[in-house]
Amino acid sequence: MKNSIVAKIPFYFKGELHEPSMVVDLDDWARKDGMTQSDLYEMIAKVSGMNPHGYEIEVMAMSEMVFESPVGRADMFYDSENQQLDFDGFRNDWKIELTFERLNRISQDYLAEPLIKGSEMHQALLAAFEMGRND
Repeated sequence: MKNSIVAKIPFYFKGELHEPSMVVDLDDWARKDGMTQSDLYEMIAKVSGMNPHGYEIEVMAMSEMVFESPVGRADMFYDSENQQLDFDGFRNDWKIELTFERLNRISQDYLAEPLIKGSEMHQALLAAFEMGRND
């Protein structure tokens, strides 16, 4: 299942309410280590067809971004009261889950057994993975 959320920036420009938005593919976002929440402003402006040199973008950039409609694991990191997403928490959890899926594949391929989270085998494979990553 894809993890996603709708990012929206409600703001007023020339007395009119604008609410440009886009669906953010959080799996794709989490793969890009350098990407931050602030990068979404530029992406939303582009998807919405805004003039990149217009005053409208400046007004939008000063407005608060809100989030809605989380899908998948995004729901665990979504604060519905404040309409905010814990992007760092999501990315960390996503990386942990991705690592487990890769280690599970190794366990199934070489040991013909599914990996159990928290098991001794999981801890051993994770330690080997971390050691290889740090060299």
